[in-house]
Amino acid sequence: MGLKVYLLLAVVVFLAATTGADLIARTSIAGETLSAALSEHLYYAGVQLVGTLLLLAPFVAVAAVCSRAEKKARGRSIFLIFALAMLTLLYFYFQGHQGAQLALLDEKWTAAALSIGLLPFFIGVPVVFAAWGAAALAAKFDPQMSD
Repeated sequence: MGLKVYLLLAVVVFLAATTGADLIARTSIAGETLSAALSEHLYYAGVQLVGTLLLLAPFVAVAAVCSRAEKKARGRSIFLIFALAMLTLLYFYFQGHQGAQLALLDEKWTAAALSIGLLPFFIGVPVVFAAWGAAALAAKFDPQMSD
């Protein structure tokens, strides 16, 4: 599929994992209106640009790993690895946003910040290494057919 396609898909999943999950958490847990939740999310995503880029990093890394691995393994195996990695990241980012909103309700400010801020390190890094390892196994056990 190529790096561009993987990156596009990764960015779409990232937006669902951050913007979508934050909007759902803010409206369902905090009781904010959709417009207020979107306004707050966009404000903080822009103000904390480094944090937003750190949250994006695991998605981009998985896309890069899968794009490179597609040269040695079949596309179906690599796409499956990519999809599983994206679903894992999506799930944990969603849970992180839910946890942050619950912590805010209990006035646990540090817990709220860390439940999202540590996601790239405690979830992202292991997912990237797992995708890398799975891609290496796919290259060994499901190699691309030579012409």
